[in-house]
Amino acid sequence: MKILSKIFFILLAVIASLSSCVTSKQTDLLQDIKLDHPELLVKPEEYKVIPGDQLSIVVYAWDQETARMFSGYTPQFTHQGYTDRTGVDVGSQIRGLENTWNIRPTNVYADGTINFPYIGKVYVQGLTMLQIKTILSKKLNEFAEGTMADVTLANRYFSVLGEAGANRVTMTSTSMTIYQALAIATNIGPYGDRSKVTIIRQNENGSITKTFDLRSKEIIDTEFYYIQPNDVLYVPQTKSKFLGSTTSFTGLFGLLTSVAGVIIIILRVF
Repeated sequence: MKILSKIFFILLAVIASLSSCVTSKQTDLLQDIKLDHPELLVKPEEYKVIPGDQLSIVVYAWDQETARMFSGYTPQFTHQGYTDRTGVDVGSQIRGLENTWNIRPTNVYADGTINFPYIGKVYVQGLTMLQIKTILSKKLNEFAEGTMADVTLANRYFSVLGEAGANRVTMTSTSMTIYQALAIATNIGPYGDRSKVTIIRQNENGSITKTFDLRSKEIIDTEFYYIQPNDVLYVPQTKSKFLGSTTSFTGLFGLLTSVAGVIIIILRVF
């Protein structure tokens, strides 16, 4: 009976100690994707403007008078002076290097409109950047022939929380996958629960959420595979963290040493 008790307590100690180990099954991504997986058919959805967004609107005008009227939305040009070979003023032939640092963002109000000089209110909620560009360019051309606009999203960022850190990250592209987003944001720690990652997404109707297993190909087949501006990614903590970290050789050696000590104590007591 004593032998069975010893074996029981030893096994209990080993199981309790090893329960905090992190395996590749818990951390590896795309585990169930085969090499002959069909080509991805899901395409990134074009971002649609919601109240609270900020738009960067650049106005291009042919004549100087119109350019002065929209000076707060016209790029500053850097002229390079005369060339050594021709002696001709480069600035008289090309517009130079565009600097948009002076362009102030245009806010999208709660009613879904923007207020633009000499044009007035324009309803933009639910529209893509291309649609807004088309509308503004048409109105600007009616105001002054040959005038057009270019529109981009000024507040192009996403946020990460939990075991992936706590950061607001600027998007380098308008069509980033969730893997690309997490790669530039931070590294998910070994105790980040990749099986219960949540995306919180804002739209014109409010907020929607989706929880998925980041290790599986499940996310690839959904609209959440591509992140959008203002998305929040939350990676919770796995339950196995309560016994400490054993992801390195040093940690594993310490764990085994502790287990050996517990076994010796049990053998002596019983």
